[in-house]
Amino acid sequence: MGVRLVGRVAEVVALDRLRAAAMRGAGGVALLVGEAGIGKTAIVEEAVARAVAAGVTVLAGRADPDEGAPSFWPWTTLLRNAPDGLSPALLTLTAEGGPAATARIRAAEGGPAATARIRADTGETAAAARFRVVRATVTALVETAGKQPLVLVLEDLHWADDASLALLAALAREIDRARILVIGTTRGASDGVTPPSAPSREGEIADLSPVEVLTIGPWDVAAVGDYLVAQADRVHPSWAAAVHRLGGGNPLYTRELARLLAREDRLATPAGAFDLPDGLRRLVARRTHQLTPECREMLDVASAYGSEIDVAVLERVVPVGALGEAVAAGVLVDDPWMPARVRFGHDLVRQALYDGLGRDQRIRAHAAIADALGTPEGAGGGSLAEIARHRVRAAVDDISRGQAVRACVAAARAAARGLDHSEAVHWLGRALDHAPGDPGLRLERAEAAYRNGQLDVALADCEAVVDHVGAAAALVIRGLGGPLGPALLRLCERALAQELDDGDRAKVLAQYAFLLAEDRDPERAERIGREAMALAEASGRPEALVAAVHARHETIDPAQRLGEVRELARRSCELAGPSGQPDAELWGRTWLLDTHLATGDLGAYDAETGRLAGLVDRLGWPVAHWHLLRARAARALLAGELTAAYGFATEARDLALRSQDASAPYLYLAFLSGLAPLTGDYAWADAISFGGNEMPIATIQMGQIAMGRGDREGALDAVRRLRLVMPRLPEDGRRTFVTVMTGEVAAWVGELDLAADCYTRMRPSAGLFLNSMSSCHGAISRSLGAIAAALGRPEAQGHLAEAVAMEERIGAPAFLAQARIPYARSLRTTDPRRSREIASAALATARRLGLAALAGPAAELARDDLTVREREIAGLVAEGLSNRAVAERLVLSERTVETHVRNILGKLGLANRNELRAASQYRH
Repeated sequence: MGVRLVGRVAEVVALDRLRAAAMRGAGGVALLVGEAGIGKTAIVEEAVARAVAAGVTVLAGRADPDEGAPSFWPWTTLLRNAPDGLSPALLTLTAEGGPAATARIRAAEGGPAATARIRADTGETAAAARFRVVRATVTALVETAGKQPLVLVLEDLHWADDASLALLAALAREIDRARILVIGTTRGASDGVTPPSAPSREGEIADLSPVEVLTIGPWDVAAVGDYLVAQADRVHPSWAAAVHRLGGGNPLYTRELARLLAREDRLATPAGAFDLPDGLRRLVARRTHQLTPECREMLDVASAYGSEIDVAVLERVVPVGALGEAVAAGVLVDDPWMPARVRFGHDLVRQALYDGLGRDQRIRAHAAIADALGTPEGAGGGSLAEIARHRVRAAVDDISRGQAVRACVAAARAAARGLDHSEAVHWLGRALDHAPGDPGLRLERAEAAYRNGQLDVALADCEAVVDHVGAAAALVIRGLGGPLGPALLRLCERALAQELDDGDRAKVLAQYAFLLAEDRDPERAERIGREAMALAEASGRPEALVAAVHARHETIDPAQRLGEVRELARRSCELAGPSGQPDAELWGRTWLLDTHLATGDLGAYDAETGRLAGLVDRLGWPVAHWHLLRARAARALLAGELTAAYGFATEARDLALRSQDASAPYLYLAFLSGLAPLTGDYAWADAISFGGNEMPIATIQMGQIAMGRGDREGALDAVRRLRLVMPRLPEDGRRTFVTVMTGEVAAWVGELDLAADCYTRMRPSAGLFLNSMSSCHGAISRSLGAIAAALGRPEAQGHLAEAVAMEERIGAPAFLAQARIPYARSLRTTDPRRSREIASAALATARRLGLAALAGPAAELARDDLTVREREIAGLVAEGLSNRAVAERLVLSERTVETHVRNILGKLGLANRNELRAASQYRH
């Protein structure tokens, strides 16, 4: 085939349906209508292949546009290879008029004089001769189809002569009782590739009865993508939309573009600009060369305007009287619902016309279009981005470059108001191309880049202008540290070296304190944070107070100061409006979410998540969406929806990575470290490395992973390294987690003195949960119970019971199952019946939620110490059998059964046979 068949399922199905009907004796005509290159022939070839496979005889003919083609030409070519009973001779007048009759019939179509000559030569009129030929051919076709079904293909009917159409019409009138399917192809009346002299047959043929018209539209983006994939081993996903935009989904254009891209080995890389292939240029030239000069001039200017054109604006630049001509030729397309606008039918036509403009012509066109669209305030009706695009392409001197800068800044600010920060970065970058030394523009781009998650751009811009703009450059990237910390600290130091007022100094000091806390210098961070708060309070500037509040939050342990954290969060949210810093509300809401997780107030957590979602909608920042995804991941985990939790966490990580947040992978691993003890899945830990990171939180996470995998040596190594730093742990948001988990891992490896120290430190936190948006580990009391059990302390069971009650209270099924297992173990000797009940409940939850790491221990605890014989007897007693009945059933003495029953009751902790009968798990 010329073009690989892609899509077109509906058309192929329709032709299959019509062929099946024809084989049953109910024939029909199918007309495929579409512009040149749209894929009509490819569909026909698929239909023909399927017909042949079904045992149908297929005959094909094609109309010819040349003037010399004789009458009935498509039918003549169709009948050349026909079976017996069918022949091109049917279309000649051998009996009545001689072999030259066909030529005379065609001559007769020229007028009355020629008709008279035919009558004189043959004794009949041309119309009568044609009627006789048509009737003989129709009869022969119907009779042949009675022996074997036929599919007749007639292509390019837009070039067919009147005689051929008359034969088709005559056949159509009788085809509903014949085993014949006719498949015709024709172009639409507005197809610009068709020469103007060629008649349009679409409406004429569609009037035939019966006929089913199949309008062949362009490929959609998915179909274009399928075609590209068939042309190369690897195709970047961005090419499908790009090629579809250029070629309009036309298969012919798509094929030419694909050939070029495959030849240049471009398809494997992201889509980008490229020159049109010569083949496409020739196709476009064919489409436009017959248009009038006025129409071509209008189209040249329109190509500079863009794919979508406002006619009123275009008319201010160039006369549009030839608009109808361009639409009739199919170069432009209009929409009856939007008569004020037209568009290019194919963007590659526009690109080819644009590429053909000279430099001066192109610059003049863009300048004139920008003027026509209006001022940067949009008085002319054009969007600010449209105006900016044309101003940039017309910028050749100081005046035009100044116009371009102003238009780009206006477009960027409009984009930022619409939360399209990526677009804002783009237009500010364009402005900087024409004003590279403007520090204000670069600072503005840094802010937009930060909000769009382009941290490398934001940091580079801040470093370039900090010595010119001072504090503002040091404060663009807020709330982030990690790998960016050293560079941000240097920005603060450069800003602090300048003359700053109290408010600006307070903001920079607060940022500095925040970063120092991240950089493990808590004493200095706390001291500078206090200084920042004092200066901020004295200045009375809301934005300074926002920064100081943020710094204070980073230098305290929220788990030990929940009340203060809530107050800081409230204050940060309230300051967001007056300070003009909406991220202040973002931080405040995330702090509140963590306090609700710590206290187990999930109702408040859900309400706060809703408020955060509203804020995310207002801001549109990637970092805000990242926090929302983390919040949803934590909530799903607590609800026992582990698959959803994993999905939210992964989506959050991917979003943060696209935003260049280097801390995202570590927070993602932290979240998985809370999932793994439930699922037993540590495969993700195989490839991780903290790269020699000696931060306590990284060390204990490695120790926790080692404990989960049963790696005693790895856990012991982590604990021994933590022993040295535990007395010096800073009071920050990591301290509680590090202390609790160090105690639990130390207890597991037998480092009991360290475990005891951690237990003492964390015992006051027994009523809290070790849950946050970063990672969830359940009630702290469960860890305290595990540590106390290892230490042999009697309060262990109380801690474990409290953990079970806490998880039940908040409705966290996975962590409830996790807490029930050590609690059941603690009851194993003192209350075996209660132990089994609790373990059985944990087992049921583990199986329901897929908690593989918990199912094994729960199943072990749910089992009893009965022997095989005792379990058999217990089952019969539970069913209500007496000792005698059991003895008879098992061929034992009644005394032996009595002894077994007594042992069973003792092992199970049951008082009598009635309690055993109530134990349904023993019934067979």
